[in-house]
Amino acid sequence: MRIGDHIKQIRESEKNFKREYVASILNITPRAYANIENNITDITIGRLIEIAEIFDCSPSYIINYSQSKKDFYNYFHNQHGNKNVNIMNQNIHSQPVEKVMGLQEELLKCERKRILLLEALLRINNINI
Repeated sequence: MRIGDHIKQIRESEKNFKREYVASILNITPRAYANIENNITDITIGRLIEIAEIFDCSPSYIINYSQSKKDFYNYFHNQHGNKNVNIMNQNIHSQPVEKVMGLQEELLKCERKRILLLEALLRINNINI
């Protein structure tokens, strides 16, 4: 795969941006941007940096996108290191249950405060719930 393919995949699958949107930010025509994605136009380093900023990633992420995607997939689905077990469930007992429960309670407190604040704002603006 070439860089244009990587850019297209990131735009479509990760960012869900339209070509026209990215082209407008780059201040080029949608056709000129399509030429970048279709590997018709060679991309400059400056343009790559601009696209990386739009996608909120590094230029190296775009360049190595296929490998990054493959590494991520292999990390979770390999047949060797984790014996095809989702690693998120391995070593579940390495964190004390009390710590996890404490973090959950902290999150609940934050959400309760947020709900109270939103209800107060609704009352101030005379919006009935």
